[in-house]
Amino acid sequence: MGESAAVSAPVRRRGVRSKGEAESARGGRRATPRVGVVGAGRVALGLALALRKARIRVLGVHGRRDRPVPPGIRLTIGAEPPWIGEADVVILAVSDAALPALAARLAADGAMRIGQVALHVSGVLTAEALSALSECGVATGSMHPLMTVAEEPERAARSFRGATFVLEGELEAVRVADALVRAVGGCPAMIPPEGKALYHAGAVFASNYLVTVLGVAERLLERSGMGLEAAREALRPLALATVENVASSGPAAALTGPLARGDADTVRRHRAALESDERRLYDSLARATLTLAKAKGLPPAAEAAVLAALGDAAPVPR
Repeated sequence: MGESAAVSAPVRRRGVRSKGEAESARGGRRATPRVGVVGAGRVALGLALALRKARIRVLGVHGRRDRPVPPGIRLTIGAEPPWIGEADVVILAVSDAALPALAARLAADGAMRIGQVALHVSGVLTAEALSALSECGVATGSMHPLMTVAEEPERAARSFRGATFVLEGELEAVRVADALVRAVGGCPAMIPPEGKALYHAGAVFASNYLVTVLGVAERLLERSGMGLEAAREALRPLALATVENVASSGPAAALTGPLARGDADTVRRHRAALESDERRLYDSLARATLTLAKAKGLPPAAEAAVLAALGDAAPVPR
């Protein structure tokens, strides 16, 4: 791949102009770039709308089939976007599985040229997924919004304001991505390419698995005799307060409950009330939570009692 934002030494790629030519091409780039988005899912439409609201010209959103789009957003359909040659920046908002093949097709067709920037929005893939375009002289990078994105485009566009966008890739691509993120009100953050898998796993724990855990909690409250709507409403302030406490004080300080107290008897009662799959999840989370409880000062004897209640004699590593 070309020059990475984490690397300062320039790398000459096949198809890239000389330094003077590249500087000339950059000098001719518009202060406000023309942007096109390939993909018509929730992230694509949300980004397109957010960019348009930021007074950045959005040439179009390109999808595989006709679908409703927000007013002012142009939807194009077909093999390749008709506007791709006019775009200064092309955002590839397609599935991770489709991304390398899409980049290879655009490169093989000569659809993109030196002086353009291609950015993808995958959380786990790096700019390397666009290596076919990089070999053609296109500056490549990624900009992943660390945000759960609503299906409704207006809500999705609003959610990007204040959200962190994680960037990596070639220097020119990262420079452009940084400007776009700031334009929509986001907060750009850099990580090295080798950190993306860990970064995205952390995002999954914070969002996807949080949804799963709240779903289990809702089911347990409903089974306890509380109605579904009542359970959902009861959990809402608890979950919001927990997230707020973690944000303000950190995980260890925010931890409360039986594991923080070393209450082994309560742990036994919980496990007896749960079904087998729920018990396995409870046990895994309990062992992970003990690490936080020890950081908060849980005595070794209390830890041992909880582990015994979990049917595990082995101490959790400190």
